[in-house]
Amino acid sequence: MEKFISEEKIDIATEDELLEMRLYIYKESQRLQQEQNAIDKKVAEIENEVNNFRHNIQMERSMLEHDKQKLKDEQALFDQQIEILKEGFDKLNSDKKQIEREWKKLEQEKGYMREDEYSRAEFFFHGVNSLLALKKRYRDLMKIYHPDNLCGDHEMCDLINEEYNILQRQFDAYMKA
Repeated sequence: MEKFISEEKIDIATEDELLEMRLYIYKESQRLQQEQNAIDKKVAEIENEVNNFRHNIQMERSMLEHDKQKLKDEQALFDQQIEILKEGFDKLNSDKKQIEREWKKLEQEKGYMREDEYSRAEFFFHGVNSLLALKKRYRDLMKIYHPDNLCGDHEMCDLINEEYNILQRQFDAYMKA
């Protein structure tokens, strides 16, 4: 059938030709309708894909923003923890220096004690004027200087024992006289 049907052809056409033209027009309209439906379906699919793509992009952006915020928060927390650790290390270093100074001071005091051990030992019992006070002072000194203690000193303990024995003999001799 011809592509273009003019009015003149329709006027002079026979019944069979008209029927054939109608059939052709019907088939052509059906074919066009099917093509239009296929195109509409394809457009709908593409629009659906575009919407899904936009939705996925939006979700990814949202997740990215969330991850950025989470990373920023973690960085802030990390910075705070680092600052706390720095302050702690600074405090430890200052404490270490102070302990080293105190240790040197104690070592110097021990050195003085070794130089003049006997007079230092007498100093521990200075002002004791009774046997009861002597025993109390001895117990107190042993609590401090006994070698089993954390800051105990065996040599100091020996000096205190020697001085205690000397003073105890003196008090015993005084009491007997």
